[in-house]
Amino acid sequence: FLPTEGEIDASDKKRIEVWFFIDTSGSCYGLAPRFFSAAMSLPKDRFSVKLFCFDTKVYEVDPVKRELSGFGGTSFACIETEIQRRLLFGEKAYPKAVWVLTDGYSSDAVKPQYPAKWHWFLTCDYRECIPEESTVWRRADFE
Repeated sequence: FLPTEGEIDASDKKRIEVWFFIDTSGSCYGLAPRFFSAAMSLPKDRFSVKLFCFDTKVYEVDPVKRELSGFGGTSFACIETEIQRRLLFGEKAYPKAVWVLTDGYSSDAVKPQYPAKWHWFLTCDYRECIPEESTVWRRADFE
């Protein structure tokens, strides 16, 4: 078979998988409206967005209801654990980008399979538990 325009268009329209996580341990809760606004501003024809919140567990967030859960301590490792669990149970590939809104404080460090795909948006400048290969953005630089 020869390639057709339809086949070219189909590969062109493959959406980029981006997963957003907001820390619900307390310090970032007030930033939820901005978190949702930023995540949902990505063009739907180019990006596939999944929303989550986390404390010591990860909770998927309905983009319409936007109800957060958790509100306990903070664990960054639970994010990678959830990604790996989802890969075992049906997700096709590791997300192209993982965005985490947090203050940077955690009871543990995270060791992602692909740390360069992780982007941290920090409300404070605490980086002890964040992999060096990840990209870090400071909220103060945007306000």
